[in-house]
Amino acid sequence: MSTRTMITMTTTALSPAASIARTSFRNVLSGLINCGYKSSSISCARQLLSSTTSRHAPESASARFASTTPQKIGCSNFSSSPTSSASSSALEPRKDALTSSDGVVGYPIDFDIASSVEGKESQIVTIRLEPNQILRAESGAMMYMTHGVQMNTTAGGGLSSGFKRMLTGQNVFISDYSYDGSSGPYGYVALGTDFPSKIVRINLEEYGGKVICQQGALLCASHTVDVNVEFTKKFSAGFFGGEGFVLQGLSGKGDVMVKAGGSLIRKDLKEGEVLRISSGCLVGFQEGVEFDVQMVPGFKNVLFGGEGLFMTTLTGPGTVWLQGQPPQRMISEIARRVPSGGIGLAVPIPGMGGSGSGGEGGDGGGGESTSGSS
Repeated sequence: MSTRTMITMTTTALSPAASIARTSFRNVLSGLINCGYKSSSISCARQLLSSTTSRHAPESASARFASTTPQKIGCSNFSSSPTSSASSSALEPRKDALTSSDGVVGYPIDFDIASSVEGKESQIVTIRLEPNQILRAESGAMMYMTHGVQMNTTAGGGLSSGFKRMLTGQNVFISDYSYDGSSGPYGYVALGTDFPSKIVRINLEEYGGKVICQQGALLCASHTVDVNVEFTKKFSAGFFGGEGFVLQGLSGKGDVMVKAGGSLIRKDLKEGEVLRISSGCLVGFQEGVEFDVQMVPGFKNVLFGGEGLFMTTLTGPGTVWLQGQPPQRMISEIARRVPSGGIGLAVPIPGMGGSGSGGEGGDGGGGESTSGSS
């Protein structure tokens, strides 16, 4: 007897109560034939069919069919279907979670596709977060965050770590942003600067794992990036270099967002190449670049050049980032233009001798007194 005849006899012998399950089991038997299984496997499936239809309940037959694995009916090819393998791989947990120095665990952020810098003269950055990803940012820099994004403000390793960040121009506390996945696949955080600035992204691994920046340059970074205190190697560089004795060291694994005033440029220095810059124009430099100062040559240049007595020198090899409008320079220009008596608003108050009416009254009074005396 042929196999297809066995299928026809099996399906026609079913009672009317199992008509709903008949189509599903016919497909199973046809699948066994296509897999190349012989009459022994067909007999096993027919026994399963007769045991489920003997209850005269289509619901029970469907439930038993759903709970029966393909291995029990002898067709192992079903278990290796693309759908099964895809679902099993989707359930596997990610293994790329990273732990920061203060014990925060999270998935890394791919800033190449998850970050967007907007604006021209004054820029903001928007970061796209997936569930269990963590963005570490300067406290007070948040512009907006979408629903589902949570903010956790801590000292980032204790008060000692907060004190070190304070020495580098950052706040004592830092904010960690994470997304719980309640509003779709992504959440968004937008960060702004406290001064009209450009924002540049630096991948630390591309620069040897460490970049040294000016004080307060960090806007946000991966949660695995540490902020350390870097001292100038020479007393003259700290005193006359325009950046102070303490610089900001950014080290670790991941990316950082650094802010700079005015136009931002990048220079790649060769071995032994020297770049002389105005004090305060330095944003950051790669570890290995020598940071020093030298005197401005020429007596007239010192007095009338406007650059002061010293200028900063950077010696390669390595990469440096420069800014066209240092915040200190802009603040100094504003302060220089403020009158020494402060900013006064001449608001005349009736009966209080305002400046305008007082002047007129003084002149009028003086005139009457003169005419009376004459």
